Amino acid sequence: MMVGRRIDNMFPKTEAPIGEPVLETRDLVRRPLTKSISVTVRAGEIVGLAGLVGSGRSELAQTLFGVWPAESGEIRLMGEAVTIRSPADARARGIAYVPEDRGSQGLVRPMSVLHNLSLAALTSLSHSGFIDRGAELRLAEQAVGRFGVKTRSLDELAGRLSGGNQQKIVLGKWLANQPKLLILDEPTRGIDVGAKAEIHRFMGELARAGVAILMISSELPEVLGMSDRVLVMREGRVVAEFDRAAATSQAVGAAMMGDLGATEQAA
Repeated sequence: MMVGRRIDNMFPKTEAPIGEPVLETRDLVRRPLTKSISVTVRAGEIVGLAGLVGSGRSELAQTLFGVWPAESGEIRLMGEAVTIRSPADARARGIAYVPEDRGSQGLVRPMSVLHNLSLAALTSLSHSGFIDRGAELRLAEQAVGRFGVKTRSLDELAGRLSGGNQQKIVLGKWLANQPKLLILDEPTRGIDVGAKAEIHRFMGELARAGVAILMISSELPEVLGMSDRVLVMREGRVVAEFDRAAATSQAVGAAMMGDLGATEQAA
C-alpha cells in the first residue's frame, strides 16, 4: 500500500553460476580496523559481510577501493597480485564501490542526473581531451531506463530526487564501467521498500552476468536473503563464515556478538 504496487519478494535471490575467484585477499592489514583479513569473492557470487557498527566492514571496503591503502598483505584480482593505492587504481582494475553515505561520498548533489551518471566513465567517453557529449547522453539514457530512475529530465539536479532514485544513480554510475567486482556498502539504507526490492533484483542480474559482489549490510534479513556466503566481522577481523544453508539469524547473530559456543551449536 505504501509504494502503490505489490512486492512479491523483497529478496529475489536467484541461482547464478559461480565461477573462479575475482577477489582474493591474504592477511590484509590497514590499522586500526582491518586486521589480517583473508577473503575470497567469486564471479557470480554475492558475499554478505555482517557485523556490528565498528566491526571494520566499511574500513575493509575502503581499503579494497584504495581510499585507505593497505599497509600489508596481498590483494589478488582475477588471480593477479595487484597494488591499489587510490580509487583511480581500483577503478582501472575493474572495482566499483557504492559507499555507505551516498549523499557525501557517492553523489554530487548539485550536479545533474546526466553528469552524475557519466562521472565515473569520463575516461571512456573522452577522446583527445574532449567529452563525446552524444555518447555521454546515450549512456545516461540507458542507465535511467535500465534502473528505472524517476526524473523529469537528465538535467534535473540529482539532489532533488528521492533517496531510492539517488541510490540508483550511484549504482548506475559505477556500472557504466562494467566492473568485475562490485562493493556495496549499505545498498538499501534509507530508501523505500519498493526501491529496495528493485536494487535486490539488480544485484541478482549482475551476479548472473558474472559480477562478483561484496555486500555490507546492517540489516540481517538482507544479508541472509541475498548472500551465497556470509562472513562475519568483529573488531577488525573475519571471525566466522557460513554458506547459505548454514547462515541462520541465530548463528550469524551469535558470531556478531562473540558467542562462539552458540555459533557452533547453531551451525
